[in-house]
Amino acid sequence: MADAPRRFPRLRNEPQYTRVAVSALRFDPENPRLGGVAKGKSQRQIQQYLEGAPHYALDLVGSLVQNGFLPYEPLVVRRENDEFYVIEGNRRLAAVQSILSDERKYPLEVRDRLREIPVLVFPEGAHQGDSEEALRFLGVKHLFGFRDWPPTSKAMFLDQRVKSKKNLEQVLRELNISRSEVARYLIPYRLRRAARQMFKKVAAEDFWSLAESFGRRKIRLYIQLDVDSRTMQIKAFDPAKLHHLTQFLYGKKRRVTDTRQLSALGRVLGSPQAAANLERGASLEEASLYVASKQETITQLHRQLEKLFQKIKTLSPGKDESAKLLQVVEDFANRLRRRT
Repeated sequence: MADAPRRFPRLRNEPQYTRVAVSALRFDPENPRLGGVAKGKSQRQIQQYLEGAPHYALDLVGSLVQNGFLPYEPLVVRRENDEFYVIEGNRRLAAVQSILSDERKYPLEVRDRLREIPVLVFPEGAHQGDSEEALRFLGVKHLFGFRDWPPTSKAMFLDQRVKSKKNLEQVLRELNISRSEVARYLIPYRLRRAARQMFKKVAAEDFWSLAESFGRRKIRLYIQLDVDSRTMQIKAFDPAKLHHLTQFLYGKKRRVTDTRQLSALGRVLGSPQAAANLERGASLEEASLYVASKQETITQLHRQLEKLFQKIKTLSPGKDESAKLLQVVEDFANRLRRRT
């Protein structure tokens, strides 16, 4: 005879520490920790997502098998009837469920220790953006605290919180963070949402490239980004220029492969001529030649060439090496003469 479903006692309004059967725990597709990619997915699909990049939940399996589930590290959940939706601890739940589902690999003793695990339960209806207690926990622990969320998750959480409060200033006070810090997350997140088709194939973990690029004034000017300074809502942008920017950051022939190159990208996009060359397919280095005037760039390259020659001289090249170098210089001189 099958076991009767377990009934859980009604909890008080305040959060409560208890133990819950793993079979009663559920992933929440709306959880900002998942960065929006789990929306509309089944529990099994979310499990598979958490097992892969960028979460790698299976990396936790070894510790759970060896040590069990630590009682002072409970999952944080919200209750809905007899089910508990995870607010914090998705990776650990995915790892536990992976162990429980593999009877051949893990002995009964190991699995029995993990059938019930400790949780901190927020009352029914306590969604991430609705419960003040859950807000404080998530904000302090994950937004800018000791357990950092990925940037996309932070942005999604902040956007949901502003929507629920309908007051950006109140959210800033609650979380004790500055407008500039919130802007780093909200503005690129809301632009991605406004131009979702352009970002359809861009992975959530690439969010920070766009966010970091907006720290460069010339990049914001290039896409003609207009943001309401009071609410941080997107008012306008140039779709064609934004398309180019997404190609520079994420395209098959991307020009930026490291955030350290964003300053150079900003300089290029601040020059109409240099930007036009980049749009036509030039590399970032090639387009950089057109940032300044032709005379200024040639003068700068001339100085660099003199320094390079001096370095070569310092190395005292041999006869054969010198001959090769002189041949390069002669070939270059001939090409210059043909152009004049």
